[in-house]
Amino acid sequence: MAQHIQCKSLTKSFKSLKALNSFDLELSISQPTGIVGPNGAGKSTLFSILCGFIKPSSGEVLVMNAAPDSSINKGKLSLLPQDTAMFKGIDVFSQLKHYARLQGLNKHAAIKEVEHVLSLVQGSSFSKQYPETLSFGQRKRVMLAQSLIGKPELILMDEPTSGLDPVAATEVRNLLRQLGNEYSVIISSHNLTEIEDICSDIVIMDKGKLITHSSLSELTRSNQCFSLGLENVSKVHLSEILGEINGISRIENDTNDMKSWLVYFAGDSAESIQIKILSALGEHKIAVSELKKGKALADEISAVIKNNN
Repeated sequence: MAQHIQCKSLTKSFKSLKALNSFDLELSISQPTGIVGPNGAGKSTLFSILCGFIKPSSGEVLVMNAAPDSSINKGKLSLLPQDTAMFKGIDVFSQLKHYARLQGLNKHAAIKEVEHVLSLVQGSSFSKQYPETLSFGQRKRVMLAQSLIGKPELILMDEPTSGLDPVAATEVRNLLRQLGNEYSVIISSHNLTEIEDICSDIVIMDKGKLITHSSLSELTRSNQCFSLGLENVSKVHLSEILGEINGISRIENDTNDMKSWLVYFAGDSAESIQIKILSALGEHKIAVSELKKGKALADEISAVIKNNN
């Protein structure tokens, strides 16, 4: 049976605040999925419900075809929290071995499992150190190792690179990309670079509701565009110049700077449309400083949220 997460009319209220508001979602855990949205969208509340930490006010939720707090899911679901909380004065290896024993492994199997997960996150070199002696990035690796114990079927990761310096964040992101081939992961993150690097599907939330769930390729394809930079724009009427080109669906100013434009198009003939754009602008003696396909994922997500509000 395929493993899914299903949420139907899921609502969670904290007094007058609805963190989740009739939230509906169905997704397969076979694809690495990113969950994004502005602060207050309900991402952390959703993770807490999926892990069984809190109960919804109403609605239905199934994780891998069972209730979140069901014993059926014991050992199948793991969480990498945003904060790295560990016990002081107890070395890393001993702490991880304790968690492995809690999952039912005997002493010998627990030792082997800890050695394995530490090697996966490149943390063997500091396994005998106390957590308080580790850098933030090293502690993050330890927490990642803990989430891998027992080879869970699904790992929920909340801001996995939050608080890391750029070098450490890149290292952890590379690890997550490698682990994504072996583990099913759902990542909640404000860092869209890691969403693009790791995930193939994306869930966009806003105000406790689902805005869209699609593959990243579908999201970017539905917002196909060229970023267009112009030099001499004093007498440019871009909609008149480019509006007659077959395939162009809309033209809009990218910023308050009239030199920057977004030219949206439909279909897969990007190269053909690019040539026609350059030809049309050349006929009007308009200098082009930039013409590149696509725009930032953040802009695409903002556009989707704006269009659904």
